[in-house]
Amino acid sequence: VFVQDDWRLRRDLTVSLGLRWDSETILADRNNFGPRVSFAWSPRNSHKTVVRGGYGIFYNRAMLRTLDDYTLTSQTIAVDTNTALAEPLLTSLKFPARLDNNDQRVKQFGVREAAFLRRLSSDFRIPESYQASAGFERELARGFKLEVNYVFNRGLHLWREVNANAPRLPAGFSDFAAYLTSREFDNRRDSDGNRPITATGNADFVRFNRSVTPTQTLREGEKTIVIFGLNNPSTSNATAGIRSALAVIRQFRADPNLTQIEELQSRGNSSYHGVSFETTRRLTERGFIRASYTLSRLMDDGVVNTSSPLVAGDFRREFSLSLLDARHRVAVSGYFQTPKAVGGLTLAGTFNFASARPFNIGANGNDRNLDDVDNDRPNFSGNVDSIGWRKLESPLNQTLAEAFSLPTIGTVGNLPRNAGRGPASYTLNLRASRRFQIAESRKLEFQIEAFNPLNSTVFSFGAEFVDYSPTSLSNFLVPPRTVKPRTIRIGLKLEF
Repeated sequence: VFVQDDWRLRRDLTVSLGLRWDSETILADRNNFGPRVSFAWSPRNSHKTVVRGGYGIFYNRAMLRTLDDYTLTSQTIAVDTNTALAEPLLTSLKFPARLDNNDQRVKQFGVREAAFLRRLSSDFRIPESYQASAGFERELARGFKLEVNYVFNRGLHLWREVNANAPRLPAGFSDFAAYLTSREFDNRRDSDGNRPITATGNADFVRFNRSVTPTQTLREGEKTIVIFGLNNPSTSNATAGIRSALAVIRQFRADPNLTQIEELQSRGNSSYHGVSFETTRRLTERGFIRASYTLSRLMDDGVVNTSSPLVAGDFRREFSLSLLDARHRVAVSGYFQTPKAVGGLTLAGTFNFASARPFNIGANGNDRNLDDVDNDRPNFSGNVDSIGWRKLESPLNQTLAEAFSLPTIGTVGNLPRNAGRGPASYTLNLRASRRFQIAESRKLEFQIEAFNPLNSTVFSFGAEFVDYSPTSLSNFLVPPRTVKPRTIRIGLKLEF
């Protein structure tokens, strides 16, 4: 529901006011009132100069696919017929008979997801943004116009993901590595004959130290002890050290019977500031050219709805330059129609340039901080501003590479999010066409289009992490793909 009206307060000043209310029944978020105000002022009633400005609050749409992903699993009850108690259901339950929710067998054998769960937070709400703009437009000469615009956009309550069941650090310890190395842990067989932490070395006790040796088994008197090194250089989550550490700290989860609980929360933030300069020049009646330059800065604490923080619940340390940030952007476009004497061709083209964008550096999906989320980042001891991309044929800066290291298992890497700087990018597209009148109501147009006609190499990191693995550095800091190869398209268009 919305109301909006314009008032011409003076001959050279128009003001617009409005109020909009949005409601989506899938969420219990009803206070989404979006006021907005704007103005247009032509100083001294000039027809060549206009000053504009506006402000408003806007609300996003509820993304149903995301909501379904986080609600359907929490409403599912599974019956595992591999268990001895429930196995008779395979023979006693025949199609078209089914298990209803109130069936006693569901209550007896049914279990909710035992290892993984998704849910919405109790205060979940629609994302909103506060947008403001101010602009100046001036006709410098006949057919020649200049525009200067400033845009601000502040995003609040953006959807983000948190592991609500991540282990909580016990009091008195700086990190889980300190807790793991503070004592030895009982690994003797339980009443079912299973070892609670690990079967490695068939040991009765487990210890952890800060060595790089993955596993060491020793005897002390009558005791068999297995020792796991927390600085194991492997980036596999299947190592016995990682699995044993997770087994030891399981007791510190909110629900020790579950591992990860992906909770969707409305906690994300973003901020954009941009100033653009644009000129448009009409070239008689045969064409025009438009050129713009934008200086901007975009920061956020995640790119997509399911972005997770490195430390569960701590989005402040994630706030950094966005993967979509490009400080400088240039765009040039235009068209020109040649006289019939030289073919009557219509020529058009676009050129876009974007300066270097950030990229993120991960620990090859290794869960070093033991929070069940594979978004860990390495440690870095050098100058963050020196982290830049390289071509595959360029040698790796060894000094830079040696400044990276994997965090000790049970600790958090200190490298900020999106710390690397990738390559600049540009695209050039050209088009030529010629129209022929073949009948009074029929026209035939010949077209040829060239995308990246110079076949210039355009590197991209895409949406991927740039992974750091100390045992495999050959492709470290190298973009994994190139985009926009030269493409030429020829076509005919018939109008009738």
